[in-house]
Amino acid sequence: MTLNVARIATLLSQAGTAHHDYERTQLKGKTDDAWAEWYADYLVKHGVQDIIGAPATPEQLSRALAQATESHKKEQTGLAWAEYAAAKIVDAFATIPKT
Repeated sequence: MTLNVARIATLLSQAGTAHHDYERTQLKGKTDDAWAEWYADYLVKHGVQDIIGAPATPEQLSRALAQATESHKKEQTGLAWAEYAAAKIVDAFATIPKT
């Protein structure tokens, strides 16, 4: 695992903890169907663009997270979701011109 993947995986784990608290307190225990957008906003607010070295909108990240989740379910790689999704994010933004 590269350093950038590890850093994003850590951010995703932190987002998961914060999102669980959000669902419990703000949504009163309901499941957040817009979780990918919430995570994407969290990632942007916590510097994911600096880690990947490219501009990334919450919309782009949300799509990447949703796609990573679907492929993670299908591929059953044995990787933790955060690591898998982080690698997919790094791959998705690798071809975007650096800022």
